[in-house]
Amino acid sequence: MTRSTHQRPRGFVLPTALIFLIIMTLVGITAIRRATSEEKISGNIRAQSLAFQAAEAALRYCQKDLENSAPNGRLPLDTGVIVTVGSIPIVQYVLPATPSADPPLPTVWADRANWTNTNSFTLPANTVINVAAQPQCMIEEWPIAVPGGGVKKAYLITARGVGAVDTAVVWLQATLRPGTI
Repeated sequence: MTRSTHQRPRGFVLPTALIFLIIMTLVGITAIRRATSEEKISGNIRAQSLAFQAAEAALRYCQKDLENSAPNGRLPLDTGVIVTVGSIPIVQYVLPATPSADPPLPTVWADRANWTNTNSFTLPANTVINVAAQPQCMIEEWPIAVPGGGVKKAYLITARGVGAVDTAVVWLQATLRPGTI
């Protein structure tokens, strides 16, 4: 009697193929997640860039309007000027009777509620395309005490731009100081 030394197959190929299939599935899922994440990042960068361009357009629009409204093309504006050419309002600050060396900084721009009332100006429709809302600007006349007494005017221009989605918002500011301060 001879015994057979032949052993029964143990199924090595099937478990190996399943492990290989699981690894390939995980690699595929990772690649899809990475591509989706990169697409979201590039979309956010595009929205932020568009918001920056909108804010820049509003800043330049307001600045040009303010400079064009000045008598003889030179700032400061005459006392009592409330609205510049183009109906952009100017927020004016009243100095106390004895101006301090450091008058208060313009703060109207910092309150979001002031961007929905008569303190701000929204650029005309389709000035900037592909944005969720047209950009806005605000001009604040800022009294600055000068050494030796007296007050000079400066103008703080704040612009607010929105990108393709309303969550992409950029704020830009420029200060115009006529003459030497």
